[in-house]
Amino acid sequence: MLIRFRSAGLVWPTVLSILGLAILVSLGTWQLQRKAWKDRLIAAVSARQDRAPIALEQARADWRTSPDDTEYTPVTVRGAFAGDVAKLYYAPHPKFGPGSDVYSPLTVGPGRVVWVNRGFLPDRMRGQAPTTTTGPIEVVGLVRAPAERGGFDPDNDVARNLWYWRDLAGMHASAFPKGGVEAEPFFIEARTVEGVAADGWPRPGASAPEIPNRHLEYAVTWYGLALTLLGVYVAFAWSRLRARVAE
Repeated sequence: MLIRFRSAGLVWPTVLSILGLAILVSLGTWQLQRKAWKDRLIAAVSARQDRAPIALEQARADWRTSPDDTEYTPVTVRGAFAGDVAKLYYAPHPKFGPGSDVYSPLTVGPGRVVWVNRGFLPDRMRGQAPTTTTGPIEVVGLVRAPAERGGFDPDNDVARNLWYWRDLAGMHASAFPKGGVEAEPFFIEARTVEGVAADGWPRPGASAPEIPNRHLEYAVTWYGLALTLLGVYVAFAWSRLRARVAE
């Protein structure tokens, strides 16, 4: 058999095909393992979101101990929104169209704020973004970690107040350029904001946090490529062996 393969010029194609097949199958299996991990994460986060809200002080203490286990925890906080410093995070909505999430600092103590995503605001209503201090009010929402800039994220346009990734440090520095105000190390994704109707703007909860889980799709893709490679190799090898026999 080896002599027939060698005479048909199939040794290296066979070696390379086996190597490629092993790589593709390994990638598909790795994606299934990632899917299992992501399923557990989503289940844990879903259960966490259903807990009773905790106080901001408790959330702060939990964050210092374990940020990963604190993110998505419901929290209740009272304070007053600082005026005229709202930041607009670009976040088109599948239902409401182009628009932004409105981030505002909520004063929770002397020289201390927590940044709150107050909800979605369509571009057509951008002139209605909050500009004045209101409160004291109660906000109920989820603890969210600041984002790290992705490889394809554009620069935040501070001058035009257009933010393309959730840069907590950048938002805070642009709102309080003189310093003297400390920010909590996390955002709050508002579910409800006292005094804001369910159909009001910015609309709390419109941009509900989601954890993407496309690993099954990726696994099917890798396994599909493996089957394609196998089919191409079999067809190629069959044609070469038949040609060799005919000779």
